[in-house]
Amino acid sequence: MGTFGHFIAENVDAIVDDFEAFARTAAPAATKLASDDLRDHAKVTLQAIAADMDTAQTTHEQHLKSIGDAEQRFSRVKETARMHAKHRFEQGFTLPEMFSEYRALRASVTIRWTAQLADSNRQDLFELTRFGEAVDEALTEAIGWYTRRLEDSRNLLIGVLAHDLRSPLSAVRMSADYLLRSDRLEHGELRAATRIASSSTRMVGYVSDLLDFTQTLLGAGLTIVRAPVDLTTVCQDVVDELQAAHPTATVKLEAGGNPCGQWDAARLSQMLSNLVANAINHGVPDRPVTVRVSEADGASVVEVQNEGEPIRPEQLPTLFQPLRQSTPVHQRRPGSSGMGLGLFIAREIAVAHGGTIDVASEADTGTTFTVRLPPG
Repeated sequence: MGTFGHFIAENVDAIVDDFEAFARTAAPAATKLASDDLRDHAKVTLQAIAADMDTAQTTHEQHLKSIGDAEQRFSRVKETARMHAKHRFEQGFTLPEMFSEYRALRASVTIRWTAQLADSNRQDLFELTRFGEAVDEALTEAIGWYTRRLEDSRNLLIGVLAHDLRSPLSAVRMSADYLLRSDRLEHGELRAATRIASSSTRMVGYVSDLLDFTQTLLGAGLTIVRAPVDLTTVCQDVVDELQAAHPTATVKLEAGGNPCGQWDAARLSQMLSNLVANAINHGVPDRPVTVRVSEADGASVVEVQNEGEPIRPEQLPTLFQPLRQSTPVHQRRPGSSGMGLGLFIAREIAVAHGGTIDVASEADTGTTFTVRLPPG
């Protein structure tokens, strides 16, 4: 019988088969991944572990590794783990979901290793396996609880900070508006007051998104107050507002049918403002942003389309997840926070109304966000 590392290397494909089946049931985020995305990382990790196990080490080196202070010769496992963590973070995995993958790997290897041992050794290894499974179960629960508490504390802090910022920002905006209504400003002062007003308005929008973000993460959900709404009127108001805020852009509305329903007009305005502002910020500056409102199959439909570089396919699965944007700071357009909160809030508003929001992005047709709302 060869070494344990040799056994892993010889059976890596079969082990990864077992791992994939287990991981898709243990990690919900894994169900969204293509088979290659899920398997490749498992295979690379196993190969790194197998190579590490076939590397001779002294008792002192083993002790250093057990306390997380391995020397450079064992760094391949660490590097592989960092790469895996980076990809899983970008794919929207939670910490417990990512940890469950390692549980799946260990279980898959152990089961196959045990099956080829002599009967006299199987029971001893079975007991050791049961012990490892129990530790994994306890560790998974502890990580899940700790992560939830840590996230709740962080989100509460963000919510409190955003709430406290809203009042002074509103005061700044109101003061700038007051100055703009007066007739005593010279050209330079007028430009400064206009800049203060527009910047504070944008900051108030960021703060509102942060408050909604923390509210949803803390489990409260978005507040929806339903009343009769004409969706075309809401779209027209949003288009007029953003056209005024972005005078160099072109935003046009194409309306058809009579899309009306029981919705929250303020929330729909917030959703559409986020989508249209996103289209302006990421579209080609000299090409129009088009907002289309219509009816189809008993639902009201709003499409927001811009032209420009398409969204990369690998970004689409996590496009509506906050804090997942990978655009470097120097490449962001003015008015973009880079946090991805706008699209997250837009999706939450659509879902709160019982609707959906989808995106399609191609080089020849541009990028289109499509919102479908039931009558309510």
